[in-house]
Amino acid sequence: MKKLRFLLCLLLASGALLAAPAAFAQEAEDLTLKCDITVSSKLWTAPRLSDRDWDSYWNGEDGGGKSVRISSPAPVYGLYLCWMEEPRAWTLETKTKGVWDKKDMEPSPFQHQYIPLDGAREIVLKPQGGNRKWFGFSELFVLGEGEVPGYVQQWKAPDGECDLMVFFAHPDDESLFFGGTIPEYAGERGLDVVAACFSNANRTRTSELLNSLWTMGMTNYPVFGPFHDSFSKRLATAYKEFNEQKVKRYAVELFRQYRPRVVVTHDLNGEYGHGMHMMCADAALYAFDLAADAGKYGQSAELYGAWQVSKLYLHLYPENEIEMDWDRPLVAFRGRSGFEMAQEGYLRHQTQQRLEQFRPEPRDSAYSSYRFGLAKTAVGPDTRKNDLMENIPLDAFLVKEP
Repeated sequence: MKKLRFLLCLLLASGALLAAPAAFAQEAEDLTLKCDITVSSKLWTAPRLSDRDWDSYWNGEDGGGKSVRISSPAPVYGLYLCWMEEPRAWTLETKTKGVWDKKDMEPSPFQHQYIPLDGAREIVLKPQGGNRKWFGFSELFVLGEGEVPGYVQQWKAPDGECDLMVFFAHPDDESLFFGGTIPEYAGERGLDVVAACFSNANRTRTSELLNSLWTMGMTNYPVFGPFHDSFSKRLATAYKEFNEQKVKRYAVELFRQYRPRVVVTHDLNGEYGHGMHMMCADAALYAFDLAADAGKYGQSAELYGAWQVSKLYLHLYPENEIEMDWDRPLVAFRGRSGFEMAQEGYLRHQTQQRLEQFRPEPRDSAYSSYRFGLAKTAVGPDTRKNDLMENIPLDAFLVKEP
């Protein structure tokens, strides 16, 4: 049965749902440091798996084997596995109340994965197949009984339709230049939001992006493009690097596949002058028109159908300007503002913290994350000029049938 996310959020904000008495379970303890972790019968204290440094890791090549055994002093009710890459087929063996159980785990599109357990004391993780070089972890969390901690990411795959797409060039752009967009629309309002990252990040930057998005309220796993990272100062240079037609074809296919009602993306001038940012903005303008034309890019039209995005916003666009209020307190984040949550999200990009010139852009900065412009619309102009979802029908907020 369909439910209205938007109305639910209003009820939460009014306190109607909070008034009911509830018994909150205690958060599950992180047992990782209390466990013995053995790699191919070699005792290994797992410093890299529990240092919470997303740039460090363990894999079979480095640890002396191709399996991980966990012995816990307390029953284990969950594993939070932060893989080095999207996991292929593997085997999970657990010993609960003296009885071993073996389960074949399917490949997953999620680099961070939560596995519920039923009080196991002994756990063995093994890769399947001949190619086992992929088998490794940035971080591993062994969890006891209780409520699954909020930092444990339980992703879902985005489906074929969304309310809002945030289209950005690199991991960290989502918090630097779009401010409270994700905290407001995904976290607070509970809309179906897709984060589309143009570049295909390495394992560390992927983990950092996942941590940032989860912190800001996302539950849809991000979409990564097939492109590498390359700095340039001109749009023409960026298009030459990546092949202009390939980029535009990708943007059209992206809009058709995920069918966003509203898209928000970079500044035409690339914020501080980054060619890839310029390219995202230019390709989005192109795709707004071409994604709706079934006669163009026939392969993706046949796969997904044509799609008309309702509105396209560009960061800092000087026409049809709107200014968002990212400073208001949000119920979903216990009164913290969207901009504060963008700051929290950016802190999850640990490898980028040394770049002191980059921080989420405040309201009054030259690259303010509060200012956007309506560059394309199929539903008329904005009048309130303070809401990316203005003029989008209420039925856009319906929760989809499972």
